[in-house]
Amino acid sequence: MNGSVKKIVQNTGFLYVRMLITMGIMLYTSRVLLDVLGAADYGLYHVLAGVVVLLGFLQGALSTMTQRFIAVELGRSDRDPSQLARIFSMSVNIHLLFAVVLSLVALALGYFFLLDFINYGDNEPTTVLWVFVFSIATFVMNLVVLPCHGVVVAHERMKAYAWFGITEAVLKLAIVLMLPYIAMHSLLAYAMLLFGVSSVLLVAYFIFVLRRFRAVRFMLFWDAKLFRSLASFSGWSMWGNAANVFANQGANLLLNVFFGPVLNAAKSIGTQASGALNQFVTNLQSAINPQLMKSYSADNTDYTDKLIYYGAKYNFFLIAFLALPVMVYTPEILALWLVEVPEYAPLFLQILLAKVVVESISKPLITAAYATGRIRMYQAVVGGILLLNIPLAWWALSLGAGPEWVFYIAFFMMLLSALARVVMLKRVYHFSARRFALDVLWPVTRVGVLLGGLAWLVTSLLAADGLLMLLLGIAALMLGTLVIVVFFGFAAPERRALLKLIYRP
Repeated sequence: MNGSVKKIVQNTGFLYVRMLITMGIMLYTSRVLLDVLGAADYGLYHVLAGVVVLLGFLQGALSTMTQRFIAVELGRSDRDPSQLARIFSMSVNIHLLFAVVLSLVALALGYFFLLDFINYGDNEPTTVLWVFVFSIATFVMNLVVLPCHGVVVAHERMKAYAWFGITEAVLKLAIVLMLPYIAMHSLLAYAMLLFGVSSVLLVAYFIFVLRRFRAVRFMLFWDAKLFRSLASFSGWSMWGNAANVFANQGANLLLNVFFGPVLNAAKSIGTQASGALNQFVTNLQSAINPQLMKSYSADNTDYTDKLIYYGAKYNFFLIAFLALPVMVYTPEILALWLVEVPEYAPLFLQILLAKVVVESISKPLITAAYATGRIRMYQAVVGGILLLNIPLAWWALSLGAGPEWVFYIAFFMMLLSALARVVMLKRVYHFSARRFALDVLWPVTRVGVLLGGLAWLVTSLLAADGLLMLLLGIAALMLGTLVIVVFFGFAAPERRALLKLIYRP
């Protein structure tokens, strides 16, 4: 195993540890917070802090911007050390500019309209406004720290990134445990302490980055040309991210208008479960991204192509291994997880998981397009296709289609956007669609067909009658998936490398 591959494996491991620990802590934190605040104040806080969710696409685009430009600069053989400082400084300036503008707009809208549009129960209006103010302040801290995230990830220091994430989760749990002992309104105290945690992490991140990476430093200067490059990239990246967010929220609205809130609950369950599984692929891709961008910048097209092809294939194998048991035993698993399973929740989850599995193949294509920096046409086309979800779903529902057609249409548009990614990537990079089909799509299709046969065989032989039979069925599916992937998904050199790794003395 060469050093680069070993680094990807190690970083993926760090990210998995981070994900599992933070997920466990945050699930417990949510339970304790709900008990401390009560259902009304718990819900009120998430309404007031909803601006963070609505602007999630903005955070993702800005974080990608810093990571891309730093990684590409690190990959250059003729790198100018001072350029890293200029990129970091201008990135911080752009984040500060966005933070100031967005916070002023949000505060103005909140001050004049917030209390007229939300139900804040028995809470004092002044308390509600201060909770909103601290929610915006927390959002600002989380926005300004993104350049540091980008620097750490671009340098492939995932161990440090994991520790920061775990520390954040622990601090958030600590402040929730402190709330019963604070002599003030619990909701306001929580908002203030959450702002404090974000501020501490912001300072800690900047200290770590400025001390650990000597070439990265913050300077008070303005580079108009660099600003245009960064702003253009982040703007088109925001468009792509916003298209995903609006398509998802539009689906929620359509389900609510045509079928009522029960269907929203069913979709929410499917989204949470599929999103949790998708995190495994996201972490693998996050470990690959810096090397892919650096190798592109260094004109190492052979290694860049390998990362694209292997990343696409292994993304599919990983998520298929995790998702297949859930897709096969969806009703039984949901019955164990939930007290009452909403109607359509099993079907929605199965379609969403199928979408996540297939979509995982295109993740390296997205990174490759970002690495080129030429994403205007790419994002315009792909984002436009994704936004067609809403009018097409509305048209289908207006004709009397069932709620599942919202998800069928989303799946079809995902396939269309994946095809568009291949076509658009060929415009900006020497990308071989033929090699992608032979090295990725053919083994992936072969494995997918065999997994379908495996699912039929296991369900025919092992009916999920009781917990023990369910666990046996899941184990059989996972073991069968491993065998199929190794013998029908891996090429001969990959199998030899795997055997060498297993039997290494």
